[in-house]
Amino acid sequence: MKQPLLVIFLLFTLTGHSQKKAADSIPFQKEIPFKFTSLIVPTGLITYGILGIKNDPIKQWDVDIRTRLQPDRAKISIDDYVLYLPIAAVYGLNLSGIEGRNNLLDRTVILGTSTLFMYASVNLIKNNTNIRRPSGRSQSSFPSGHTAISFMAAEFLHQEYGHVSPWYSITGYAVAATTGFLRVYNDKHWFSDVAAGAGIGILSAKMAYWLHPLIKNVIFKNRTKKRESRVQLNVAPLYTGSELLLAASINF
Repeated sequence: MKQPLLVIFLLFTLTGHSQKKAADSIPFQKEIPFKFTSLIVPTGLITYGILGIKNDPIKQWDVDIRTRLQPDRAKISIDDYVLYLPIAAVYGLNLSGIEGRNNLLDRTVILGTSTLFMYASVNLIKNNTNIRRPSGRSQSSFPSGHTAISFMAAEFLHQEYGHVSPWYSITGYAVAATTGFLRVYNDKHWFSDVAAGAGIGILSAKMAYWLHPLIKNVIFKNRTKKRESRVQLNVAPLYTGSELLLAASINF
C-alpha cells in the first residue's frame, strides 16, 4: 500500500518543481466562468447512473461487470484511503512553494462548498433510492459516496493546479478512477453507482468554483485579503472505526 502512495506523491512533487517557472508565464483565469459545455461530462455520468436503476440493459451490464471481476476474490482495501490524496496534494504543493489558482482561504472555502454540495446530493439520493449493494449488505448502494469524494477531489486538484501542469489533472483523475474501479472490484457498488458518484463529485466541485465569486463578495465582503495572514488551517486524518476521513478546521 505504501509504494503506490509514494509514487503518486513523488510524481506530484517532481512535476510541480519542473513546471513552476513555466507556470508563471502561463495566463489563466482565476475566476472560472460558467459554461454549459462543462456540464456535459458530469450530467452524462449522473444520467447514466440514474438510468441504471430501472433500465434492464444497464442493470444487466452491472451484473456482467460484477461477474467478470469475480466478487469472491481477495479484496484490495486502499479505496478507503487514496480518495483523499488529490486534496492532500493541493495543500502539500502549496506548502512546498508551488502556487495554485487560489490562496489558502479561498481554496478552503471552495473545498468546503464542494463538500457540502457533494454530501448533500449523495445522502439525499441514497435516502430516496434504497438500492441494494452487490454484496447484499445494505440498501445504500446508489450513488457511490467514495467515488463522489474522489472525483470531487480530482476536480479540485485539476482546477487549482491543472494550469501548472496537465500531469496534476491526469494523476488526480487516475486516483479517482482507481477508487471507482476498486468500489466495484471490492463488491461495494455497481458500475452505475460509480458513474453517478463520479458525476456528482465533478459537478459539486465545478459548482463551488462557479459560485465562489458570489460567496466571496456577499458573505466575506472582500475581507479575505486583509485577514489572510491570520488564517490558520489545521488538517488531520480522522478514523471512525470503519472509514478514514480528512478533518479540517479554520481559525480566523
